[in-house]
Amino acid sequence: MASIDILGRNIPVEFMTGSEPQLVMDEAAILEKLGEMAALIDSKAWPDQYADAFRIMNKIVFFEGMIEVDGHEVERPGCDQDDAVFYWEAVEFMANTDADVRANTFFHDCWHVVQFKRIGDFARTPDDQVAREIDAIDRQIAVAQKLGCDEREIQFLRDFRADQDRIVARLAEGVGHRAIPDHPTVMQA
Repeated sequence: MASIDILGRNIPVEFMTGSEPQLVMDEAAILEKLGEMAALIDSKAWPDQYADAFRIMNKIVFFEGMIEVDGHEVERPGCDQDDAVFYWEAVEFMANTDADVRANTFFHDCWHVVQFKRIGDFARTPDDQVAREIDAIDRQIAVAQKLGCDEREIQFLRDFRADQDRIVARLAEGVGHRAIPDHPTVMQA
């Protein structure tokens, strides 16, 4: 299995192809871009809480098509919080051409794992989900600035954070269009 080192932590990397994939993943290209992302993260001095967040993931899974994760069919990126696994859609990962955008995207979902561990449970209510999303975006903005994201990218995050209707709509998308009834939400946007 492939892996990547981020701030001294070796994180396994897996590739999955689900049903109806849009393309065949170029694993070598993904690993190259992932390495660039890790190098950028490693080049910065981080406060302990952010360094710990970057190291919190147990695995990164790149996928194409519809995959099943803990009883949910997943077709967009998200984080399995209790297992600390980030499911990253390969098309989206490769579409973001800059290491700084990839790094702050990764951080956002790392922060959701921090939230889960701190509280000890999933965000069960819509208000809790929105509050966690806003907190993760606030932290992501700080990280994006430190990574050197351009003002356009940072303003996109600020605008998203300020628009609760957009946040609610994104959360309503869930992790896929089919979930097993009565199964707790284990993935966060």
